[in-house]
Amino acid sequence: MARYKLTLCYDGSEYYGFQRQPNLPTVQSALEEALAKRFQEEITVQASGRTDAGVHAIAQVAHFDTDKEFDTATFGYSLNTLLPKDIAITSCVKVGDNFHARFDAKSKTYLYKICLSKIHSPLKRRYGHICFYDLDVSKMQDACKYFVGEHDFRAFMLADEEKQNTVRQIYSLQVEQNGEDLNIWISGNGFLHNMVRIIAGTLIDVGRGRIALEDIPEIINSKKHVGTGKTLEPCGLYLYKVEY
Repeated sequence: MARYKLTLCYDGSEYYGFQRQPNLPTVQSALEEALAKRFQEEITVQASGRTDAGVHAIAQVAHFDTDKEFDTATFGYSLNTLLPKDIAITSCVKVGDNFHARFDAKSKTYLYKICLSKIHSPLKRRYGHICFYDLDVSKMQDACKYFVGEHDFRAFMLADEEKQNTVRQIYSLQVEQNGEDLNIWISGNGFLHNMVRIIAGTLIDVGRGRIALEDIPEIINSKKHVGTGKTLEPCGLYLYKVEY
């Protein structure tokens, strides 16, 4: 039995997240069905983490085990013919038996895309948050420093969720503007459910003047979700990179 590491990208618009769910289309189900056809045996994949319904991935990582021999260099091409058109394998490499896509991950980078537009943008609505408000982008950039470091991010998860450990370390947070496109880049050792989307919503409220820069440390320390910005749509979120 050998273990293989897959890197895959997908458009999450039509899926109820990565993780397999009964009677619902998920990325994991589609991937495992394709692997089963390819190897003529049941294959279980383990991903670096779940992505929610509607969330995309540029470089999700997963692993699987099989005793079948195959050429890793051409494996992606053959498996992609069995996958839906909105999922694609970009690389496959053989790894050690102890490699684990989830537990060995050292950091993850997410991208949240915002389109600054005064009118509805039909061609971007499935792949980013359409923001109709005027934003002070420089204030949003200044706000980033308050999130960097190790903090208890309980305020940046849904209030009705229970989780024992809500401390996470953010390595970097940046806001970049290119015309009407606004990109939020965030890297950390892990993220709570909806954490990136709530941070993005909070940064928008900073840009709108609804949240002051000096209020952010207080919001973090309060551990209460009521002071944050809204949870932005999943369509703007992309799992960009997983590092090991």
